[in-house]
Amino acid sequence: MILILGGGITGLAAARTLAAAGEDFLVLEAEAEPGGWCRSIRSGRYVFDRSGHFLHLSDPKMREWVLDLPGVLWESIARDARVFLRGKITPFPFQANLHGHAPDVIRRCLTDFAAERIREAVNGPVEAKNFEEWLLRRFGRAMCREFFFPYNRKMWRTSLRGMGYGWTSWSVPVPEIADLLAGARGDIRTGMGYNPFFLYPRSGGIGALVSALSTETRDRVRTATRITRLDLRKKVAWSAGDDAFHFDAVISTIPLPETARSCVNLPSGVRTAGSALRWVKVLCVNLGLRDPAATHGHWVYIPERAYPFFRTGFLSNVSGAAAPNGCASVFVESSFHSGARVNIREEVRKANEGLRRMGVLRAGGKPEIVEPFLLDPAYVVFDHAREAAVRRVREHLREKGVFTAGRYGAWDYYGMEASMADGIRAARDAVHKLRGMST
Repeated sequence: MILILGGGITGLAAARTLAAAGEDFLVLEAEAEPGGWCRSIRSGRYVFDRSGHFLHLSDPKMREWVLDLPGVLWESIARDARVFLRGKITPFPFQANLHGHAPDVIRRCLTDFAAERIREAVNGPVEAKNFEEWLLRRFGRAMCREFFFPYNRKMWRTSLRGMGYGWTSWSVPVPEIADLLAGARGDIRTGMGYNPFFLYPRSGGIGALVSALSTETRDRVRTATRITRLDLRKKVAWSAGDDAFHFDAVISTIPLPETARSCVNLPSGVRTAGSALRWVKVLCVNLGLRDPAATHGHWVYIPERAYPFFRTGFLSNVSGAAAPNGCASVFVESSFHSGARVNIREEVRKANEGLRRMGVLRAGGKPEIVEPFLLDPAYVVFDHAREAAVRRVREHLREKGVFTAGRYGAWDYYGMEASMADGIRAARDAVHKLRGMST
């Protein structure tokens, strides 16, 4: 018996893999429905996701695997992401689309970027000590002051000097000088970054992916079951309701700190490493707007501190099925320290006020529907202690037959594709280990 802890897309991908291999397994999901943060809800006339989830597929094998899932009609969509800064909407990424900003801002950004490239050419590349230094060396001081520092401080809620930058290779595009100059002239550069095109279901929100993943394994998913104790010696897990589940192996997709806390008889060094892991949580305020004043592409990055949220998005611009004609399904994302107390009513008020100032919500207008949702955890904080701590916890768990997978199980900055691929890998590793033990 293989227990899968967590019924999000990582756990469901693992479940499909185990089912195809003929293995006995059970998925234990804490919530009332599987899907995790990739669930969608229908509220009144609107469809909302739990923050923006747009599927980018770069691996041909994963593309084939996803497109073979039953019951989903996918749309391939060219990304329309933007930046809101000083009252102006410009194309994303900021660093390659400077046109539209004040002339002195453009001049300083170009000058500082060029200075960094000259310094690099003369002195050779120098390894940055932290994320803040990495940003400075890649983009120059002016771009960092205008966009990168305020945006990332707002999102990560920590000192950028205290963060590493190993996670940036796929998520933060660095333009060539030719692209930078073209973007400053107004020749829009929209294809940069990891997701210039993405897939999204024609109907049902991103939750349609969850339905497809669970089609053939739903009878092996037990919901409303949160594991609170895990005995790796006796190979038994207990739920909050004191139900016992015996296992031969575990695939854990729940947050790595939670997995470590649940283990009894865990070595003190491993437990300490697990407790050192940090994250931020995100409040996603979903709003149904009957008559929006304006909507801006698919999603917008907002670096200024005057706005409490770091990103807002327009799901109805991605999928016409998300809202009635003339209406908008909008999401607003605000980040918080893991231990912060979130006043949801106050944050909803701030979201409405910010959208009015951005020109999205009409003066005096009110949303028709409000659906806030707190994602906790949302993003792993890549501080300098993370890498060693994660390695220590995951290696110990693997030695004991626990295969950790996905953004939260592996405690990494995985997108949806990487999370599902990691669930598939973990399932294959668990099967390989069990079959090797039985021979």
